[in-house]
Amino acid sequence: MMLLLRHGFLALALLSGTIAASGWYNRPPVNAAIPMEVFDRVVIPAQLQLLLAGGDRFLAANMENIRALASPSDSPEAAADNMLFVVRARGAVAKLNPCHEDNYYLANALMTWGGAFREGNEVLVAAAQCRFWDEIPPFLYGFNLYFFQGNVSGAVKALDDAADRSLVNSAPFRKLAIMIKAGSFQDDSLALSYLEGERDHAKDVKLRGMLDKRVARMRGLITLKNAQTSYEKRYNKPLTDPKMLLETGILKELPSDPLKIGYEFHEGRFRMREVKIAGLELPNK
Repeated sequence: MMLLLRHGFLALALLSGTIAASGWYNRPPVNAAIPMEVFDRVVIPAQLQLLLAGGDRFLAANMENIRALASPSDSPEAAADNMLFVVRARGAVAKLNPCHEDNYYLANALMTWGGAFREGNEVLVAAAQCRFWDEIPPFLYGFNLYFFQGNVSGAVKALDDAADRSLVNSAPFRKLAIMIKAGSFQDDSLALSYLEGERDHAKDVKLRGMLDKRVARMRGLITLKNAQTSYEKRYNKPLTDPKMLLETGILKELPSDPLKIGYEFHEGRFRMREVKIAGLELPNK
């Protein structure tokens, strides 16, 4: 009887092995190709992240900040999807902990200079309100208001706030506010210096690469503005069509934006084009 059972088990094992081998042989071929990059990613709502962190909003903010830093991409194939993820992730961190220093720095560097300056400014406003001792958020906010929107009064107010908070940079902030009010401030060089500084101090290789693209984007804008100035001085008339820079030989080609968002000629001046994010567009001001 034991012999029959033993032979029965052996036969069953052999049959199972045969079936498994047959299934393995007839399996569909494995796709060894590198999977396509996923541009948009899920961002868990801030309230749920708070629950997952056991009610510790600081821990939840730190965890989401790490994920947001590790996950974004600058792939030009889906600029809007990439920026939508960064906006949602950085916004979630700001809701959990608006005082988070890394978050407002990175939101300004990646969002504001990546085509979502309005959403980046929202993070700066939250940081300025929470970090009442810190002059940097109102300084960055004021500069952005002037650079991206030409909002002189808002910029001056924010810079005065930064000056009131600062123990070291009060005089430079007030001088900058006066220059903006007088219309004598050249903002391009300061913007480029800021981005180059952020890139040079970035320790993460991926972040440094992303910031380097924003530096190149800023340099492209400066090239266009300098070319416009050269055209208007040479022909003593305002530039009305960017194509004239090519036709007159001032530029051999228009600079390309490494983020593939591009530039636009609006009301007689060049500016960075804003990313249009579905569900998050704000009216132009």
